[in-house]
Amino acid sequence: MSEQHAAPERTQETTPLPAPQPPQVAPPTTAPRGNAPAIAGFILAIVAVLLCLIPIVNNFAFGLAIIGLILGIIGAVRASKGRRPYRGLAITAIILAVIASVGVIASQAMYSSAIDEVSKSLDEAGEDLDKITGDSTDEILKDDLTVDIGAFDGTSDEFGMVEAGLPVELTNKADEAFTYDVHIEAVNRSGKRVGEDWAISNDLGPGQSESFDLFTLVTGDDLAKLKSAKFQIVEVSRY
Repeated sequence: MSEQHAAPERTQETTPLPAPQPPQVAPPTTAPRGNAPAIAGFILAIVAVLLCLIPIVNNFAFGLAIIGLILGIIGAVRASKGRRPYRGLAITAIILAVIASVGVIASQAMYSSAIDEVSKSLDEAGEDLDKITGDSTDEILKDDLTVDIGAFDGTSDEFGMVEAGLPVELTNKADEAFTYDVHIEAVNRSGKRVGEDWAISNDLGPGQSESFDLFTLVTGDDLAKLKSAKFQIVEVSRY
């Protein structure tokens, strides 16, 4: 019997396992820093826009707009570096600040023009009032009205009836119709008033003239005084 040889025992080769790797830890991320100038500039610019059209207060609004503009520019510069947010907010602050500044300048120009117009109207109203009250007599006689005073004449009959009159002519030199009230007095050589009368022309048109006879109601006692008197303009009113 032949000897059986046992098959050589095969040994199983084992592949070594890879060494365990430590867990991957993500590097810490740096949170973006805030952008306080952009936020503050936006708030100030908003307030400036709301106040820019209010008289007097808009002076304060102009200062806020300038500060908001500066802060908006600083915020935009910081945001451009990439680690600060609110770039859009900073740009909005700049735009609003510019709008507020333009609004302040425009509104102040408008209010200044309105004040000038009101002041001019008040001055004109004051001048008209002076002409109504007779305080601008010299100006009226220079620019608006010509007053021609003739020679006084009067007679008295055997019954003591006096017929007298002082011819006066008013000519309107103004470019529109006015009513004129002319106060004329008669004074003697010592400057004492011996009589007075008024010539009133209603709605005298440009270039028109109107004639009057004043001092027609004279007594016999006053006739001699008026013949030697000097007639002069006391006051002229224009309506």
